[in-house]
Amino acid sequence: MPVYHFMREYIFLFCISILSSFANAQDSTLTYSTAISLAASTAQTPFWLRANQNGVVPGNGTFGLGQFGLYKNYNTNNPRIFQWSAGAELIANFGKSGYGRRSDYFFTDLYAAGKIGPVEILVGQKKHVTGLMDTTLTSGSLSFSGNARPIPGFQISIPSFYPLAFTNYFISVKASFGDGRLGPSNISYGSVPSVPSTYFHEKSLYFRFGKPSDRIKIFAGINHQARWGGESEISPVSKLNTINAYWYVISGKTFDYRKIGSHFGTIDIAGEWTAKAWTYLLYRQNIYETGSLFKVTNFADGLNGIRIRRNKPLMKDQTYFDVNSFLFEVVGTKNQTNNSPLSGLALFDKGDYYNSYIYSQGLSFKGGEIGTALNPNQDLTDKVLPRNSTKFTNNNRIWAFHSGVKASWLNTDLQFRGTYSRNFGTYINPFNSAVQQFSMQLSASKKMKFLRNGSFIASFYSDIGSLYPSSSSFVLGYRKIGFL
Repeated sequence: MPVYHFMREYIFLFCISILSSFANAQDSTLTYSTAISLAASTAQTPFWLRANQNGVVPGNGTFGLGQFGLYKNYNTNNPRIFQWSAGAELIANFGKSGYGRRSDYFFTDLYAAGKIGPVEILVGQKKHVTGLMDTTLTSGSLSFSGNARPIPGFQISIPSFYPLAFTNYFISVKASFGDGRLGPSNISYGSVPSVPSTYFHEKSLYFRFGKPSDRIKIFAGINHQARWGGESEISPVSKLNTINAYWYVISGKTFDYRKIGSHFGTIDIAGEWTAKAWTYLLYRQNIYETGSLFKVTNFADGLNGIRIRRNKPLMKDQTYFDVNSFLFEVVGTKNQTNNSPLSGLALFDKGDYYNSYIYSQGLSFKGGEIGTALNPNQDLTDKVLPRNSTKFTNNNRIWAFHSGVKASWLNTDLQFRGTYSRNFGTYINPFNSAVQQFSMQLSASKKMKFLRNGSFIASFYSDIGSLYPSSSSFVLGYRKIGFL
């Protein structure tokens, strides 16, 4: 599979980091992870088998999957101001992919990072999600869900909430600013049919109100994602060079009555209450889209969720059934309408989430959704549904109801995820009527001594409805994580 030429520098940095980690073992922790899975599917890979998996799962049929990772982590017990880390995870899968391949291999994680106090600089590609929500059972963040493969680039961030001393540690901040390369893109509206290079910009800023020890905490913040690039080829008369275009992208300013690139993001708020036995998290992600940050007021669309999690898991000798975590989410992207009386511009009246009037790939990377998987690549939806060859998704207007449960029984970890959705297509290509879909996952995982304390995993997935081809899949797997 082709790899960007500049990935050579990333691989070199990673190798140097790993070699140095052995020489400085007292300052770091070296871990490994390995997982092997075999899947038997009746048709297309079910939704919950492939969603939010960083693009590692093939799209169709029976397949085998191997994941092998090696990481040098920060030493949290080390008082040194400067530390660094690195990581790599190699993926190898064999089977028919949703994008035409029968086998594939690639890196998800491949990065080197340095940290000065709370500030981290990272070069390479690393799995991550953006937004306020539960990260284990969620249907996926609306802005950056960890559904597509990680995007190669660089990022400077405060990756964990850092308490500000001048607020008596009541206010903590978490932030990021990064750029990556998406590769070539087909152009739907412009002077050329394609451009050789497009880029991805992302940034976020979040605050936590409440000390780490407080029972009640409030979170609020904003994130911003954009696909851009090729402006001088798309619109030669504008004479907009790359540096100037980048400024318009990161600032969100308007150039010649339009935004540069395709933008998407959410404004988030959450509250957390830690009680004696359970912790309760309530969160909301509110959408803004190209041109709408200061032009559109639309509170109908967004992600609403509640998660209840047990503070202390069961002891090893307790084998009765018990629920450890429960989540329920409601996701709406159907409205996409300008409800603000302050703007009379028709340009801002309707949105087209995750699509772009310029770039055919929309907000995607290597065929995978950068945002929520609930607004899928149109190649995955049933072939009888309307679609548009110049768009990424043919279904970005939905109402979805999602639940997830983590439980334990007889020293076995159990997990359920189920999603019911009503799907309406897009404003440009609406479905004739609401298309209903139910997707589910049921998994069991148990550590086995004869597997060298690795975990044996058995899972069942199924899609029932008219958005995706009806399918089921049974997966057996082995996973082990340890220290070196």
